[in-house]
Amino acid sequence: MEKLLQDFIETIAKQNQVLERLAALGQEKQELIIAGKVRELDSLIQKEGITVSNLDKMEGARFKLQENLAVQLGFKAEEFSAKKLLAWVREGCPELYPALEEVINQLDYCLIRLKAINSHNHELIDQSLVFIGEIQSLFNGDVAGIYSDKGLQSDEFESRPRLNLLDKKI
Repeated sequence: MEKLLQDFIETIAKQNQVLERLAALGQEKQELIIAGKVRELDSLIQKEGITVSNLDKMEGARFKLQENLAVQLGFKAEEFSAKKLLAWVREGCPELYPALEEVINQLDYCLIRLKAINSHNHELIDQSLVFIGEIQSLFNGDVAGIYSDKGLQSDEFESRPRLNLLDKKI
């Protein structure tokens, strides 16, 4: 049982390292979004995808260990929680309790931090898209939209001003 718990703790510690890496990448993304460096952002997103793939593999390994722990402790896998595990380890293997508590608390912190960074990045991207839409509207002029005054779908192509070759290149 102790070996299984140690493996579980090590797996969560590795997940925490990957989550910290994702948070660092997320902060780099913020800087690139603000600076408007699209190529660098694209490259960073590819790195992030690889990191997420690695995290997914670790999550699978952690879930298998968690299922094994649940079975050995007599819990159903879907009812097994960090609180239950911590309570059992405090009584059954007190020497492993501090390490388990630390990695679980760090996991909680990393997830909250990553969620906040991702939320902020989404806001920045939304602001950028609104800005792009406003600039496009300035170049193309205001149009009624894709619906007529009777609520029927209409083709707005006729209402848009024609762009010349120079406009298209810009």
